[in-house]
Amino acid sequence: SSSSSSSSSSSSRRRRGGQAADSNTAPRSRRRLWWVAALISGPSAVHAVSSSDCWVGGWTPEICCSAPGAKGNPLCWDHVYTFDKCCIETVEGKEFDKRRQNFVSDMVRRGATVHFDIRHVSGGRTGAVASRTITARSTVLRVPSAQVYSLKSVPTQMVAAARRHQCDAHAVLALGLAMERANPNSMLTAWIKLLPLSFANVLWFSERQLQLVNSTFFGYIVQNWFEDLECMRQAAGEVPSSLWSGRPFQFEDLRWALSVVKTRGFAFEGTRESTMLIPLADFLNHNRVASVRTATLAEDALRFVATKDVMPGEELCIDYAQASNLEFLVRYGFRVEDNPYGGRQFDLGGEPLQAHCPSYILRYDIPDIIDNATVDCHRQARYLSFEQQFGRLQPHEQLREDHYIYSAIEEACHQLLSMLEVPRPLSEYELEEAGSTSWMDGRGSMGGITSVLVREIRAERALLQRCEVEFRRRQQESEPRPVPPTLAEPLARLRSGSAGVQQQEPGFGMAGSSSSEAFQDAGVGGFGGQPRGAGSGAASGLYGFGAPPTGFAATPPAAGQPSSGFGIAPGTGGGSGFGGGSG
Repeated sequence: SSSSSSSSSSSSRRRRGGQAADSNTAPRSRRRLWWVAALISGPSAVHAVSSSDCWVGGWTPEICCSAPGAKGNPLCWDHVYTFDKCCIETVEGKEFDKRRQNFVSDMVRRGATVHFDIRHVSGGRTGAVASRTITARSTVLRVPSAQVYSLKSVPTQMVAAARRHQCDAHAVLALGLAMERANPNSMLTAWIKLLPLSFANVLWFSERQLQLVNSTFFGYIVQNWFEDLECMRQAAGEVPSSLWSGRPFQFEDLRWALSVVKTRGFAFEGTRESTMLIPLADFLNHNRVASVRTATLAEDALRFVATKDVMPGEELCIDYAQASNLEFLVRYGFRVEDNPYGGRQFDLGGEPLQAHCPSYILRYDIPDIIDNATVDCHRQARYLSFEQQFGRLQPHEQLREDHYIYSAIEEACHQLLSMLEVPRPLSEYELEEAGSTSWMDGRGSMGGITSVLVREIRAERALLQRCEVEFRRRQQESEPRPVPPTLAEPLARLRSGSAGVQQQEPGFGMAGSSSSEAFQDAGVGGFGGQPRGAGSGAASGLYGFGAPPTGFAATPPAAGQPSSGFGIAPGTGGGSGFGGGSG
């Protein structure tokens, strides 16, 4: 019945927040039973929800009813039941929605053009929904420069203090945002009040969760982001208290601000220094098939346009990144349903022409593991280099060049697999979480993230093992594979002389992410304490990684020369990374 469901839910929520002594000792499995029953019965089984069902133990509409919504967010609903009604039927959910509507109206009054509503849609998602028919290439959102927060907006005293400590551009922008949060008269106040008070990215992970991430090829993110936090702390302590509106800054202020920049910032021009906060644009969720992209970055405004015709009621999305769910969890705290991408993007050193081909990225959804179009581009690049030096290839020479590439990919997958060596069996992390009596640990991080991290690490291991097997098998082939009759697009442009480098449409990158728009932190610092790299990260391809991990820089063979093993170079192949390709 609805009354028993409500009672069970309320008791479950109180246990998480430590609100009721009698439920604090309840077995964890009993708490999960209600969620499973709700999932099996469907939404109709819960006729109504109350505030006590939804908003205790630290859960708020800002966390679970703001983009991307509850679905995929480990901080909401156990990954089992999205509880749409919490966002649309409770008093708190309705008040939050009203504040969003008022904020959009205020942005429009101040000069913004907005052709979408921000609302909760069924299935646990919250995002930008088209409010009218939008034709391809027409404006979806136009935000005047006066409503955007960039490095130019940060007070000079704070910038000077950050420079003395050599703080990263993201850290400087986050310091400015933390100061805006402390200022009740800030132009950003209404937007800030719509943002979550806590996040699910790596800055909020528990010690055991950080241990897991540090045991993967994304451990450099932990190092770099916490170095940013420490630099922020040092710089913040040097500026007058008046910049903090007379109150001392807190660690939580800095962690919150850096999380906002990393997860909601946009990078233009392929640099971290171009990162900015654009209210309203941050409500555009991720989708591999993007319906929105940036069109112009002018002095007076930033404009986002539709990539296709969009009907009223359709959700509007951008493409954050071609990245694995493990990377999405570390950077954003969410996972993408049916995400085909895995591993970590990489380039293989070799002939200079290969730099014009896309970076390699592993895929779960194809038996070849890596898109053959990518592999073929690299094959063709080596063939062209050979022909320029030695003349036309014979079949046996073509086969040899192919085997060089296959061997290098196998070695890359082997090295990435070796970087997933967790110090303890993964099952022990799961058992620790199952035995925990506290849902929220001391750092405000959700224990449920641990099981999701473990699941993704297992999936990554299996994918990398498949990669090793596939490309080891290809090295046994006695005949070269068919070559596409036409050159790959970047090589064709190069040969025709129409472009010495890849032509790119205007684009941006999410400050914490990668892909056909650009991942801001991909590659900051590489691995093993190496300095922050300068990975590529423009707007229409894959992302750069900056300094490569230790052991990824062997000298590659030239075309036609015996192989001494390809070097695995940073992922700089023709395009965008999370944000600006460095970080």
